[in-house]
Amino acid sequence: MERFQVGFRFLPTEEELINGYLMSKVLGFTNGRDIPELDDFYARDPWDLPGLYQQISNIPSDGWDWYFFCPSPYLTQNSERIKRQTPSGKWKITCQKDEIKARDTKALIGTKRILVFYKGCAKTGWVMHEYHMNPKRLNGYSSTFQIPYILCRLKRKPTESLEISPNFERGSSVTDDTPIASQHGLTEYSDQEVNNWKD
Repeated sequence: MERFQVGFRFLPTEEELINGYLMSKVLGFTNGRDIPELDDFYARDPWDLPGLYQQISNIPSDGWDWYFFCPSPYLTQNSERIKRQTPSGKWKITCQKDEIKARDTKALIGTKRILVFYKGCAKTGWVMHEYHMNPKRLNGYSSTFQIPYILCRLKRKPTESLEISPNFERGSSVTDDTPIASQHGLTEYSDQEVNNWKD
């Protein structure tokens, strides 16, 4: 796959991700090649996703960011519980939801969660921004909690190698069946560290 010319890259704003790409995907107006759909996104280890992205997307990656649509992985209907466990670890929420508003009208268009991947008990350099659309914008198209798709932006920190899987000692078993709503007040890191993940 060809790379972008020097100085060019695919880097839409958060408003464009939700109003343009995610909205179009939910309404069925996209071909799925710019941002590909991956049914088992949450079941795959993050270091396996960049190579797969290269095969199914027509937008080259800069080697730091990859975008995927994921069918909503809620555990039950009308639930906010999401299973984020992979064969090697799990995605852990790092902070409260960030509201995303339209620049012109200031209307709430969606939310973002920031997650970090843990292999056992060891934190890796893989980060995910998880974008959810505000269901009130769909005029009853979906239930209160369950929009049909989530848009995920996978990010690799400079300390994380892209060539090989991380080699950590095996940690304790992981599960993720805690309701998201009960995690809203939890912040596992300092404000400074969370800000670093947002970059």
